[in-house]
Amino acid sequence: MMRHSWKIVAAALATGSAVLAQQVGAQSAPAAATARAAAADAEVVTLSVFEVSSSAPARYQASESAAGGRITTSIMDTPTTVTVLTTDFLDDVGGTRVLEAAKYVAGVSEATIPNALDRVIIRGFQTDGRIVDGFRTGGQANYDHGAIERVEVVKGPDAVLLPTGAPGGTINLVTKKPQWTAGGSLKLQVGEYDANRVEADVTGPLSERFAYRVVAAVQDNEGYIDGTFRESTLLTPSLTWRIAPQSNLTVRYEYYYFKAANIVGIPTDPSVGTGDPFKVLEGVPHNFNPTFGKDYEFRRTTAHTGDFLFTSTVTDKLSVRLAGRVVEMYTPDSDLRIRLNTPGGSRNPFTGEWEGGVDWVNTAPAGSPPNFVAQPAAPVSPIIGITGTRGDYTERHRDLQNDWSYIVNGDRVTSSTLLGFSYSYFANTGQGYFRTSPDIDITKETRPSGPAVVSTVPNRDVRHNISRYQVYLTEQLELFNKRLMLSGGVAHLTFNGMFQNRFEPAYPPPNASLAGQSFSGSGSKATYNYGVVLKPLRDRNVSLYYGHTQNAVPVGGGEYRLANIGQAPLFSEGTQDEFGVKTNFFDGRVIASVAYYEIEQTGYALHHPGNFATPQPPAPLPPIISTRKGSGWEFQVAGSITDNLSIIASWADTKNRNPDGIMLNSSAEESGAVFVRYEVGRGALRGFAVAVGANYQGKRAAGDTAGYTDASTPTNLIPNQPSAYMPERTLVDVTLSYARGNWSYGLTLANALDKTYYAAADSRDLINVGTPRNLSGSVSWKF
Repeated sequence: MMRHSWKIVAAALATGSAVLAQQVGAQSAPAAATARAAAADAEVVTLSVFEVSSSAPARYQASESAAGGRITTSIMDTPTTVTVLTTDFLDDVGGTRVLEAAKYVAGVSEATIPNALDRVIIRGFQTDGRIVDGFRTGGQANYDHGAIERVEVVKGPDAVLLPTGAPGGTINLVTKKPQWTAGGSLKLQVGEYDANRVEADVTGPLSERFAYRVVAAVQDNEGYIDGTFRESTLLTPSLTWRIAPQSNLTVRYEYYYFKAANIVGIPTDPSVGTGDPFKVLEGVPHNFNPTFGKDYEFRRTTAHTGDFLFTSTVTDKLSVRLAGRVVEMYTPDSDLRIRLNTPGGSRNPFTGEWEGGVDWVNTAPAGSPPNFVAQPAAPVSPIIGITGTRGDYTERHRDLQNDWSYIVNGDRVTSSTLLGFSYSYFANTGQGYFRTSPDIDITKETRPSGPAVVSTVPNRDVRHNISRYQVYLTEQLELFNKRLMLSGGVAHLTFNGMFQNRFEPAYPPPNASLAGQSFSGSGSKATYNYGVVLKPLRDRNVSLYYGHTQNAVPVGGGEYRLANIGQAPLFSEGTQDEFGVKTNFFDGRVIASVAYYEIEQTGYALHHPGNFATPQPPAPLPPIISTRKGSGWEFQVAGSITDNLSIIASWADTKNRNPDGIMLNSSAEESGAVFVRYEVGRGALRGFAVAVGANYQGKRAAGDTAGYTDASTPTNLIPNQPSAYMPERTLVDVTLSYARGNWSYGLTLANALDKTYYAAADSRDLINVGTPRNLSGSVSWKF
């Protein structure tokens, strides 16, 4: 079950020895006891307005969040949807990905790569990378959940938390910080697939002024798909210095190594067309993966991160936050991708739909209007081609954030003013190479007959850097005894950067550029947000709200070239308007919300209809820049109905498509989830709990589709339709747990109904098959 179990056992023994030494030392060190007593008698510590209290009104409910605007705010008082996933919920759900917990939030679902990049879809918009403590980080990895204290999901564009992120929303991972009460935990988990890991967490005071925390985790497992794996190591020590009762400085270092297999995938059966039931290629096992081994098909990240957070309550009205981060990250990757040598079908030029077994051929002479004729497609060959890439890249991040909060509590009006500045720098350098491999006869082989060959000359030699500067000012007024809240703000973003690929070919007019040319870009943009929250009832447990939010994403990567020749905008702007109602009940233990939103994202390039004229223009006309629109309803409820019964449930009905109205790759327009946990509170079974989670996703397009068919005319554009749709699916997970004293035990059956399903699609030729029924168990010791 565990190919490298010695790593897990060694980590567990080392951590256990450290914990035991700490406890023995504490018992034989009266100085430490004296320090703890002195800390208890010290001045009352003031929590900064930038710090969220660790207390929670219920197991699955947090009442506050700072993600949506830096200042800690009640979730009931925010003019947008904010969901906080608590530590208890993260522990109960388990899993090895952030998405395992985030999928219970309305509008959050699987994207196109399950095992890397922390890729998810929020309100129909795909996001890559992760936000940790308000800082955005890229790399190939899925982040290790062992470092996370809680997860904050903020819907819509956010010019303060993430000014250059996807407009669908932001998932902010809040890391574990040093605590002033000594304690810790050690957890061992094993399972069939994607589960084998050990993690440790130790924290406590060093003196009345200093507290520490050390979090470590090692994971080493195989996946269901043949040859897939994950190896990761996390080590993150942190130290908090209580400079004064009102001032704290926390410094943190993180080492994170992650390596996981690239999944080659299975192609969609060629007979499957746009309107046909979905299936993968006949005769290929679902765990098919013609890999050369873990040293050949992989995504890898080795990251060193140092960050600090200083907060201080300067006066009873004025508070300050200063945070910074430095990251050095090495991100090599190596992959192969399969392709069908005979596609077995084609796209109908008159409908844009894929038709299996049909080959549409243009029989018109050159320069004449097209004349398409349907012919039988060539039989599908069992020979599958394999090509890929190898890359070696290095990322560097430098970030600084400074916020000043001024809060005045009046008899009738409370004013909260935030003035902030942020700076971020990103650089990426590296080279990429083509890889080729012998074809496979899928009726006879599961591995290529010979080695993969890497080209000696790179096809990419990239230098990319970008600096961003932002200032922002926000204001919130609380009126009529906090029954009415008005908020508004402005943010101004400036950027400058460059991109060069030394192996980029030269382009002729009208897209003229030199081979290997370096392109630069710079610009600035102001964005605005405003909102209103009304609490009409006497007990103020109902909030009616409206919020308008914006952000702006500067041009990046190869888009610099298009911006330089006027074929892409400098910014892609996101705008959202959201209306909703929130309420809490059961003495505040449960929060529920219903929201309706509309989102627009600018900067989408569409093929110019004039290029379909007969005869065609002498030079291709530039694309038309259009806007992508999305809208939807969401329902969310979280909390504890009783002390023993906790629940999180959500539903989303979304319509988020490209400017031609075509469904986006792997983005379900209907999704829902529910997680219910019941714990026995008395009697012989006290401490025994049962948790059941169910997650539903509607049908999803199997690959991205854009552009128009060749039968289009300037007055009759025929958009290409998705070539296939993955079917809807519902997955059920069941967990049994038992806690007694300092020990707890868990047994989880993931995909308990053993459903065959398709996790995601990179394209029609790369379908990621989901994991079947999977049993895992864990044991934890808290001290």
